[in-house]
Amino acid sequence: MKHLILFLILFSFSRSTTSSSISLAPSSLHAQFFSFPKPEEDQPFSMLPVDVDPRLQQLCEGTEYPIKCLTTTISFLDDKAVVDPVSIVKEEVDVFYGKVKEALHKASKRLSNRSTSRFVTNRLKSCIDDYKTILKNKQKIIDAIAMGDTNKLIKDLISNVDNIYACEDEFKEANIKSPIKEMDSLLGRMIINSLSIGVDTSV
Repeated sequence: MKHLILFLILFSFSRSTTSSSISLAPSSLHAQFFSFPKPEEDQPFSMLPVDVDPRLQQLCEGTEYPIKCLTTTISFLDDKAVVDPVSIVKEEVDVFYGKVKEALHKASKRLSNRSTSRFVTNRLKSCIDDYKTILKNKQKIIDAIAMGDTNKLIKDLISNVDNIYACEDEFKEANIKSPIKEMDSLLGRMIINSLSIGVDTSV
């Protein structure tokens, strides 16, 4: 329910936007309505062990999980790379979907393990379906960024969050420890970062 509330708030905000560009400003709403844990590595940073492009640092510092933002985007940067919100969000999305494939592989491998109990197996099947649904959503998100469609981008990102929560809830409701909880938490943090970065397609 909390992710649905956030969707309604963000969707209402996006409908009131008159600009033709995407503008997802950082907001404390993310922290209020999402409960993905914040590991020590994702705490806000004031000093970094490596030289970071100040434009990237500024963008990532505005997210809920700045270090995760940094580590998922810095690898694609070089001297000629364009560092702007659109490029960073595209990179976040690309890395996110790579992690979804990892989650799908991990869940499928666990499912095929004969030692996995029937209770866990039934829920893993649901999670696998959720991951496959997320993968089908990728092109919609890419198109939304390219078109500068705020409403569609928010809707599709929140749809991904819904599927991640659906997987997590399968285990919570059964009072079973999820074998893929850490992966779901990572995916959730990455989506929130994508929502936190302002995207101006007019750049």
